[in-house]
Amino acid sequence: DLRVLAAAHGAGPWRVPLVGDPGVRAVLLGWPPGFATIPHVHPGASELFAVQSGRLGFRLADRPEVELIPGSFLVARPGELHGLRVLGDQPAVLLAIVGPNEDRADEQIEDPGAWPGWGAAR
Repeated sequence: DLRVLAAAHGAGPWRVPLVGDPGVRAVLLGWPPGFATIPHVHPGASELFAVQSGRLGFRLADRPEVELIPGSFLVARPGELHGLRVLGDQPAVLLAIVGPNEDRADEQIEDPGAWPGWGAAR
């Protein structure tokens, strides 16, 4: 039960690996208010996101940020710059699924300054 796992870990940040094999991995992520990922790219993997609780801002490439609420589900395709941040004053819990399940030397982490205001709590 994802709710039980999240409640056991508090506001975060935390990461709980759930399942994985060479083709895919799933992790449950908990982030406190104001937390933001560094904008990044997975050149050979898709990353799916399912919001469990809280509000998140999601940014994809040069598109405007969109707000995600519990029940939101979306994907960043291979090579798409993306990032997430917690909006508001409540923590957020997110299920992230990445496939294939591999870390690659050519994954890119971008300068957070590339997106002005990114990481600032709202």
